[in-house]
Amino acid sequence: MKKKNGTESSDFGTNGRINHDSSKFYNSKLYSTLDNKIEIDKTENKLPNEYLNKFILGSAENMKELPNNSIHLMITSPPYNVSKVYDDDLTLKEYLQLLENSFRETYRTL
Repeated sequence: MKKKNGTESSDFGTNGRINHDSSKFYNSKLYSTLDNKIEIDKTENKLPNEYLNKFILGSAENMKELPNNSIHLMITSPPYNVSKVYDDDLTLKEYLQLLENSFRETYRTL
């Protein structure tokens, strides 16, 4: 079999990404249990005009203003729960729930 020109995944990094063959990575155990038959709705929903080019003050746990699949890029910085003045004093269970809620909403809107 003739080898393609381009880079491929190596033991430790690679010096380029030209025509990169990442099949070694995607065929690894990391992805072996994923059900490839799941279809994800990739329909892009329009963001309401009232929110274009605006900051929305709120929590990443509840972004009800944003429709599903309406955002292309999101940056969030959840609290670290390390006893800073601006942190709530959450139990581990409460903190993990906060993170899960935030990540679910972020995923929903992206």
